[in-house]
Amino acid sequence: MRCIFCLQERPATEEHIFSLAIGGCLTIDRVCVSCNSTLGSRVDVALSDNFVVRMRRASLGLAGNSGLPPAPHELLIGVHQLADHPGRVQVTFNRATGKLDLKALHHASDLITPDGTNVRQIIVDAKDIGQLGKIIKRERKRHRLPPLSDEQLAAKVRDAAESVTTITNPRVHVAKSVSFAYLRHAMIKIAYELAFLWLGESYLEDPSAARLRAAICTADPASTDQYPAWVGDAEDCGAFEFWSADRRQHLAYAFADRNLGIAISVRVFDIHAAIVWVTKNANIYLGGPAANAKLRFLAIDPESRSLRNVPFMEEMGRIAVEKVANRSQTAPISRA
Repeated sequence: MRCIFCLQERPATEEHIFSLAIGGCLTIDRVCVSCNSTLGSRVDVALSDNFVVRMRRASLGLAGNSGLPPAPHELLIGVHQLADHPGRVQVTFNRATGKLDLKALHHASDLITPDGTNVRQIIVDAKDIGQLGKIIKRERKRHRLPPLSDEQLAAKVRDAAESVTTITNPRVHVAKSVSFAYLRHAMIKIAYELAFLWLGESYLEDPSAARLRAAICTADPASTDQYPAWVGDAEDCGAFEFWSADRRQHLAYAFADRNLGIAISVRVFDIHAAIVWVTKNANIYLGGPAANAKLRFLAIDPESRSLRNVPFMEEMGRIAVEKVANRSQTAPISRA
């Protein structure tokens, strides 16, 4: 098997053109183990683990290879700062209840009361109130204060319990960093693999294919910047305005311009989109009676893992018939 990325004769592995993690079901067997592993961990994951995509995967229950879909509220999972109080909370997702669990983390700070008294304020989780004795001992030891007798410690615990203030419905400040490194690579990689699948084996010798391979496989995050492709938000891409079906689906199609070449448009859910010029010479691939079969349309339903892979003109014909039928159903009835 000749790998479509490294062009070496190596054993094949199954490659999902749209990754399994986002519900892809269209596969090819022309990617070697090494390229599949390298590109999967660096490029594919940049798309499937992109924050917005992970949220969509969570809502659709798309697990991928891990066996479990992302947690619906994973944006909030982790350790975060309280917004209106000092201290932090640990936020976890309880799969049994389907809700978030909050646990206050131990936090101590010095405060000066209005009368000028210096006090030690300690924030603990409500479940740890029974550990006040241990907490007081630890704080005194940390500040090199003499240990208390059992009676003195019990009195301190009573005083602390009486002065407890409960924080109800705390506001949590969540800070998240989002990386878009290699996201452009991932969208362009989908277009490259579709170009090979639709245009055929000879596409591997195309100069544009060579440039695409080099850009996709290079570890530099900027390696695809100079390649003629647009990658951005799906809502900013007019390439799919003609298609009004379920916006959760993945879409792709190829179109030709005799002067500019062949481009493949790709949409992942209704989140990210790309238009990639996969070759400058359309005439090489579009000669003969089977030319239209190479310009294809693809729709993947990530929940059912079903796909529609047909010639683009067939899809355009289907849409035209559907529009005529819709107009006839809504046309007013005239009476003589």
